[in-house]
Amino acid sequence: MRPDFIKPGTRVINQFKLGPALSGELGLDPPIKALVVYNSNPVVVVPEQDKVVKGLSREDLFNVVSEQFLTDTADFADIVLPATTQLEQFDLMFSWGHLYLTLNQPAIAPLGEAVPNTELFRRLAASMGLEDECFRHSDEQIALEAMDWTAPALQGIDMELLRREGYARLKLGTPDTYAPHAEGNFPTPSGKCEFVASMAAGGNFVLPLFRQGSTEFQPGEPVDPVPHYIPPRESPQTNPAKAKHYPLNLLSPKSHAFLNSGYGNLSAQQRVAGEQHLTIHPEDANKRGITDGHLVHIFNDRGSFQAVARVSERTMPGVVVAPLGYWRKLSRSASTVNMVNSSILADLGNAPTFSDTLVEVAIVE
Repeated sequence: MRPDFIKPGTRVINQFKLGPALSGELGLDPPIKALVVYNSNPVVVVPEQDKVVKGLSREDLFNVVSEQFLTDTADFADIVLPATTQLEQFDLMFSWGHLYLTLNQPAIAPLGEAVPNTELFRRLAASMGLEDECFRHSDEQIALEAMDWTAPALQGIDMELLRREGYARLKLGTPDTYAPHAEGNFPTPSGKCEFVASMAAGGNFVLPLFRQGSTEFQPGEPVDPVPHYIPPRESPQTNPAKAKHYPLNLLSPKSHAFLNSGYGNLSAQQRVAGEQHLTIHPEDANKRGITDGHLVHIFNDRGSFQAVARVSERTMPGVVVAPLGYWRKLSRSASTVNMVNSSILADLGNAPTFSDTLVEVAIVE
């Protein structure tokens, strides 16, 4: 991340607003005329799927997708660039819920013309005349510069150790001794665990980590410094008119068989996941004449998709569950759960509101 390279005033658009942004709803001036997609499959993972598809279908949009497979998004690309897998590239992986630093060394040379993101960006930089030295650094140089190797947590750990062992546990003590906040040191202005958030005085914000280090164009609207219950935006209490037509609340968690939409095209993972399904409580199923295995139609005023009903008490009455990650072109209705989800953002951090969705369910005749 090099936010110092971003020119002041450079436009920032939330990825969950991609559908409205590409379809013209946001009134962007100038409109988006070019798009480069990597490490993502927005046709599946972004809400308001019909608007994403409409936007990607524009004749005046130049769309480049770097991918390993022809995903739902790659189908709309003007150019598809072959991307390497982890088997073909050098990568330094930080911990995500654990205490290990891991070095990924390529097991094979890149196949065909495939290149990692880093090489793609190096080539783009050269073509665009960007002359900063960092655009000529190798993957290993980038990895070396990404870490503060003098940090106490990395004591005794270097690239040679990682090359030899493959991974190393950070020097953070044992479960019996590691207590990072025993004496405070919280990442708050006061250094304390705050019940009244002092950072709320600065208004709503998105962490720079999720904006490539940029702090520009923060939401800024007022935020309540004391967390409290906020009713769902779509519910009988807040929107009784909508709830009359769409009385069921839809949850769309990630599938256990896929990684977001990754692996959604692989037969082994498809066997584990099964066909797109909807879990519905017996009480709600009986009202609609739905039995286990019925093909059902899930819909609201944004769109619809189809799924196989699983009648079960694993969900509450009034709540239905359809996992996210199934590919659009492999589904019965050429649509998935994000057809019905809204692009409205949450009250904190401009996060998505995937699970604040009212729908109705009916048997497909």
